[in-house]
Amino acid sequence: MIRLLPVFLLLLVQVGCQGTDLREVSLDIELVVLGIAQDGGVPHLGCQKECCIDARRDGIRLGPACLAIVNHRSGKTMLIEATPAIEEQLSLLREITGFGNEGRHAVDSLLLTHAHIGHYTGLIHFGREVASTDAIDVYCTERMSDFLRQNGPWSQLVELKQIVLRTVEFGDLTEVMGGVKVAAIAVKHRDEFSDTVAWRIEGPTKTVLFCPDIDSWDGGVLEKLIEGVDICYLDATFYDGRELPGRDLSEIPHPPMVVTMERLQEAAFREPGRFRFIHLNHTNPALRDATIRDELRNRGFRVAEPGERFRL
Repeated sequence: MIRLLPVFLLLLVQVGCQGTDLREVSLDIELVVLGIAQDGGVPHLGCQKECCIDARRDGIRLGPACLAIVNHRSGKTMLIEATPAIEEQLSLLREITGFGNEGRHAVDSLLLTHAHIGHYTGLIHFGREVASTDAIDVYCTERMSDFLRQNGPWSQLVELKQIVLRTVEFGDLTEVMGGVKVAAIAVKHRDEFSDTVAWRIEGPTKTVLFCPDIDSWDGGVLEKLIEGVDICYLDATFYDGRELPGRDLSEIPHPPMVVTMERLQEAAFREPGRFRFIHLNHTNPALRDATIRDELRNRGFRVAEPGERFRL
């Protein structure tokens, strides 16, 4: 169904697929996972650790966190995040579903969470130097919209109508595709250039949460985000915070996976597979350590997989 990459990613897919019920072909609307890594992907610029040395040697590439939604009846496609790996990810989407990555409408619309490089800079490929797209709808908050409109080269995309900015209000349900509505939920993160949101995506039968970046789950935010959600894609940048020795993690705060699992353990046992980790840093051992992944699965959690798909 999808082209699998060797060794590093093969382990990820083999361990991740066992017992999972998400790899089913949808005849109507489906969600597809196109990337699971942190902004820099794997291999990561400047990394000379085993994780990235092995990935370079074996030709492994894991793109930044990205989802897509496809309406098989209308042929419409939507990306959630425009990552630096946008061409590879849209090619994977076309390989899996038969839609996307064609002509001036390589994708019909986009949702953006915030202005960190792994989440929006793929928009640069929409410019006249590459795809020269035609009026791609981009859904984002007012602050994110202002950032794109007021700063080059993104402002040129707006001026040339290669993208059309569709500003959403926090909490409001907006129909973005036939049968699909979304709501932007404000979350606390390093908001240097824009605010940050998690997206709640409501299809005809299922609801999905996409929260790749957040500083912490303090204040009951996690419980509020997951309420009434069937599948939750949650920030898993770091496993337990020890992956980056010498770095001040207060400058790049994220809730460690071990903390998230502790908070959600009871619910994960009741509904295995509901909580799926995404946005893993290149150093996160959950990407490649079979023992850790077995433990996650035994506790009811999953790591998202490139190519993972399920009906909405």
